[in-house]
Amino acid sequence: MDRLLGQVVSRALRRGIRGEPLWLAVGVGAWLWRRARNPTSRPIWKGRVEPGQQLLVTMRDPRAKTVTERA
Repeated sequence: MDRLLGQVVSRALRRGIRGEPLWLAVGVGAWLWRRARNPTSRPIWKGRVEPGQQLLVTMRDPRAKTVTERA
C-alpha cells in the first residue's frame, strides 16, 4: 500500500506542478495520507518515572561543534 501511495504522490505532484490543480490536490492528499499511515517520529524512550526518580532530558544543537572539533 505504501508503494502504491508513493507512486500516486509522485505522479500526481508531477502533473500538478505542470499546471493541473486537481492533480496537485490529489498529490498533497495522498502525501498526507501516506505520512499519517507511517509516522516517522517514534518515541526514543517509553517508560514511567516513579516518585523519587528523576529523568534528565538533554538536547544539543546539531550545528554546534563538539569538544574535539573546538581544539
